[in-house]
Amino acid sequence: MRKSFLLTLIALLLLLVGELHYFLKPQPTEKELKQFSGVFSAGMQWQGKYAPAFDLTTIQGERFSLSDSMGKKVVVLNFFATWCEPCQSEMAELERYFEEHRDGSFLLLAVDVRETPEVVGAFFREHKLRFPVGIDDGRVEKQYRVSGYPTTVLIGVDGKVQLYEVGAMPNADVAFDTFLRTNSQLLAAGKAISTADYLKEAGVPPLPPPPPNNEVLKGQAKRVGTRADNP
Repeated sequence: MRKSFLLTLIALLLLLVGELHYFLKPQPTEKELKQFSGVFSAGMQWQGKYAPAFDLTTIQGERFSLSDSMGKKVVVLNFFATWCEPCQSEMAELERYFEEHRDGSFLLLAVDVRETPEVVGAFFREHKLRFPVGIDDGRVEKQYRVSGYPTTVLIGVDGKVQLYEVGAMPNADVAFDTFLRTNSQLLAAGKAISTADYLKEAGVPPLPPPPPNNEVLKGQAKRVGTRADNP
């Protein structure tokens, strides 16, 4: 009887400690819950959507146009800021994966938002990073609805967003390998999107026809005038 009473008392004490721990433990605020919900839903909302087209100039002075790589490579965009600690922690892993796959159908572009080329260049030199980086004035960030750093977006050879991840990438092999393998199969099967089809799906209007060559027109006008003078 006494043993049964002691066991019951111990069980009640454990239950009480558990309840006390729950109430003393800091609970997530409504704002934190909304942020978590927003991060989770963002990835779901982007799945299967055509990636917005954009152009950027890298700090190396080269022009990057997303449409140039559509249907040819898997493109990974990494939105970051130099002051962001989670961004800093994943850079070495991204650099490793980039170096291992740069000669294949894989392209990594870092997108810094609103910092100067000097600051970004110093950051890349400090961390010994060799993948291309462009500086966005805010337009690309808005197109991709980036709400936190880092945000990683993987775009397949079908022109669609296949991965939208907010937060540091601890293991690039786990994150990218399956997508890279699947998209390589699409490339081999000739099922990648064409540049023209991508631009159409992305809502980019076609380029106007080139203006007529003035020299050619002058020559034609001269020949017509000569024939008129010599019936």
